[in-house]
Amino acid sequence: MTLLSRLIPLALGATLLSACTTMENPFGGGYPSPPMPGPTGVFFHAVGQEPGWTLDIDPREMRFSGPYGQRPISQPTPRAINGFAGEIYQTPRLNVNVVHGQCRDGMSGRAYPDKVQVRADNRSFEGCGGPTDVPSAAPPVMSGPLADSHWQVVSVNGRTTPLKGEYRMDFTFDRVSARFGCNSFSGTYALDRDMMSTGPLMSTKMACSDPAASFESQGSAVVTQPARVRFSPGHLTLSNNAGIVELERR
Repeated sequence: MTLLSRLIPLALGATLLSACTTMENPFGGGYPSPPMPGPTGVFFHAVGQEPGWTLDIDPREMRFSGPYGQRPISQPTPRAINGFAGEIYQTPRLNVNVVHGQCRDGMSGRAYPDKVQVRADNRSFEGCGGPTDVPSAAPPVMSGPLADSHWQVVSVNGRTTPLKGEYRMDFTFDRVSARFGCNSFSGTYALDRDMMSTGPLMSTKMACSDPAASFESQGSAVVTQPARVRFSPGHLTLSNNAGIVELERR
């Protein structure tokens, strides 16, 4: 029996499970394993850190969002191969190996029921994952208008981007990555109405010289604090007490 086929009975039994404080791990092992939150319509969700990435699997498609704003990879969900330790999914660009066994995310400390190994365009990634919450009619706040969008930084506090360097922000369902000329930042985010908040953002530690250093300092100060989000056609503005970041859709 494949991973997805076992998740369908889980969804059908959601009303019974809602009365329980813990849920038996559907893959064995005997430890409590509550379903993890995930995007609406997704039945398996995995995350990785350093570098950050996400993987979503539904009955029709597998979607991998790589680190630092690399373009997502989508492949039709193949029939699962029942391996020795879990399910294996093989496609031309994405190979996923699910290993049933408790996995703890080093950044958030959250425990997941599976270890997940991903080979994406010949790059290897490791992380944790498991079944998602039963999909509901209302999308989670994190999958709002920012989800799966890519932006070019135009200015910070009215100052246009320097000629050299990389200036961008990229969003998946629940993760954001950014560059303001030198270092890369990545972590989780959530959008509640018109306010965006980020979790702790990991950053590379490159030594940056002016003007990149001061531009990056001002830009990162905005995105690491709750910021008001304003959309206009092809344009995005993030603002708070730390300043204003103006972006254009890529």
